Amino acid sequence: MTSANAAGLIRLLLRQSDRHPIRSIGAADLQPYAPRIVRALRNLGILTEREDLRDDGATVFQVVDDGLVVVDPETGACERYGDALDLRTFDIDIAALCRAIREQSGLGGPGPTALSARVWRLGRHESHGRAAEVCLVRRLREDTAQEIVDHVRGAIDSEAPVALISLGDCDMPTAVARQFDCLRMTVARAEDLLRDDPDRPFALDLGRIRVPTGPQAPDARLQIDRIGRRAIFEGIELEVEPRDFDAFVLLAEEAVAAGGWVPRDSLAATLQASTGRESNPEQVDRCMNRLRDVFRRNPRLNAVPSNGFIERKSKVGARLTLAPSEIAFVA
Repeated sequence: MTSANAAGLIRLLLRQSDRHPIRSIGAADLQPYAPRIVRALRNLGILTEREDLRDDGATVFQVVDDGLVVVDPETGACERYGDALDLRTFDIDIAALCRAIREQSGLGGPGPTALSARVWRLGRHESHGRAAEVCLVRRLREDTAQEIVDHVRGAIDSEAPVALISLGDCDMPTAVARQFDCLRMTVARAEDLLRDDPDRPFALDLGRIRVPTGPQAPDARLQIDRIGRRAIFEGIELEVEPRDFDAFVLLAEEAVAAGGWVPRDSLAATLQASTGRESNPEQVDRCMNRLRDVFRRNPRLNAVPSNGFIERKSKVGARLTLAPSEIAFVA
């Protein structure tokens, strides 16, 4: 699959797969895409053409190549129509889709396995000493959230962080989002994670997922409320700019999980997602300086180090120098 429009077709398949209860796509919808891309999907088993064409009781339909042949069963008279696209339908095989995502995204561990009609366990993502179980989810809505949680936690250790990858939109009310957070689950939309790699069209950039962290001590020096987008240090609310908050959370998550460095590329991607504008190394540097100043320029804080608790390393990235026990994430 080397055509530029492969990415568009993959996104269409993801959206169609989120439909319930029908997971299919009409051949007319496939027409704008290069035939070799469609053939590749058929070879992978992701698209399977339905063979049966229902007749109207008086005629028999049959597709021959790209044409439609209509036969009168009484007289044997045949009529041929040049375009059968409106009648041809391809089923989307979710199992094959899961296999492609798992293989091309480099997942390990158990999977792919169907946990329910809505949830598939894809495997385990490991990076920088952190790991999360990854599940593909259909029809993630407010009214289905509890059912999905029950199926996931019934199959996966309740202490393991889980990334739920939604095939469709996944905007959740605040109360539901808090529940996911308490259960160490994070939600992301599959379309937003696609790498758009022509050689691996189903690969997801799972490094962009924030692995949920466990509950920390309520008396920690730094407390972060992801939902309310607030950061409190030693009882004092920090004035973190909205554009910098997600980058600050990323630093805190890494400090809790492994105490390591957050790569510059990850910080740049987070800034781009927060602002909707392309980011570059200079913007990352300015963001880190602003976050340092949040600590250094607050007159109510004492004994703030010169680096504002944020250490930087050229061509590597940045890290928050607080200990894991000093950081808490508020549910």
